[in-house]
Amino acid sequence: MSEFLVIAIPLLLGIVGFVCLLLGLFGYHPKRIRINLTISGICFFLLFAYLIIGYFYTNQAASAFLL
Repeated sequence: MSEFLVIAIPLLLGIVGFVCLLLGLFGYHPKRIRINLTISGICFFLLFAYLIIGYFYTNQAASAFLL
């Protein structure tokens, strides 16, 4: 189950962020544009945080394994 989540979480964040970015850039309604760009920014921030936390977690696990 955890292998599925390792792939599913960044994939969903990337898809939702990219779709909201496209809707925000090419949308027509000003209020929806702002909402879509905000959601896109949050998704990309969470994706970046997920990748950074994963990087430090694997580095810590690798260094503990080498000791």
